[in-house]
Amino acid sequence: MLSNPHLRLGLQAAVAMAIALSIQHFYNFERSYWAVFTSMILFSQTLGSSIKKSLERILMTIFGGSLATGLYFIIPTTELPIVTIILCSVFFQICFLQRFYLGSAFFASVFIVFFFALIQSWSVHLLIVRIVETLLGAAITLLCSFLVFPIKTEDTLLAKISLFIADARALSDQILETLLSPKTNPKVMLKKANACLVLLSELDQEYVHLGYELGRHHSKKEIKHTLKALSHFYHQLSGSASWLLHLQDRSLFLALKEELRALLEATLQDLNDINTALIDEKAIVFSPEFSIRYSLFQQKAALLEQNPAYSRQAWLDYYVLCHFLKTMNAALKVLEK
Repeated sequence: MLSNPHLRLGLQAAVAMAIALSIQHFYNFERSYWAVFTSMILFSQTLGSSIKKSLERILMTIFGGSLATGLYFIIPTTELPIVTIILCSVFFQICFLQRFYLGSAFFASVFIVFFFALIQSWSVHLLIVRIVETLLGAAITLLCSFLVFPIKTEDTLLAKISLFIADARALSDQILETLLSPKTNPKVMLKKANACLVLLSELDQEYVHLGYELGRHHSKKEIKHTLKALSHFYHQLSGSASWLLHLQDRSLFLALKEELRALLEATLQDLNDINTALIDEKAIVFSPEFSIRYSLFQQKAALLEQNPAYSRQAWLDYYVLCHFLKTMNAALKVLEK
């Protein structure tokens, strides 16, 4: 099976177009080009997102087309109100395209009605034809999504979890570097934090698409708990990054740097355990490595506590970091059954 998802998506779209064009050629429906365009634009990166997109397109074609048709028979059919509605429809269609496809599909249906009204005319008959052709195009899309090298949402989600873990590791390394070196540029750390946030948002979207698929290896609840843990982990890392921008005394952390490295590495190992367990379809079991490393970290800090070389501010910063570390670990441990 093809491993490149972009190539697989391209093949799906090409086959769908071939089917739609063949139907147009042999049956010559009244507006068969609508089915052709629909079958082309409804493909998305995964099977689940294609299903979601198709359902939303059908629903908004019926709802938006019916509402726009009713409006067409109410308002004056002069150019000014029709052009105004067309321009507003285009504006909102583009605004909603990336974030809210349901809204974009609604305004696309309104646009079609009034665009045809501007260049020729519109009628209830055309609305019915439009709905039927949209149903046909969506059916072709779903057929090809299922049968032609299907791209499972679960596979994409697991791959993105691996990418998120890699980004979280890079962010953790940058946090540690910034913590131990005042010369480090904090903008690099904030840039890595933003990259993690973008990927976390994509994971949330894929989780929504997952609900439209059958035949998953993992339950939605299991995936939900995993994403929740990753989200907690990210927000604790992000909180640590924000705290570092105001850090005043690094001297204590310099004395504890080896313990800090080992502690963060143990926490990141938990992330790898999550990913491995999901891929191998096994229960998530964490090692006691974090607890051991955290105990050593506290023991060394206790030895330094009586040392007057470290300021009160250094200890306040230490206690804040301890809170971040314990919360990160606790967020991940909620997955352990």
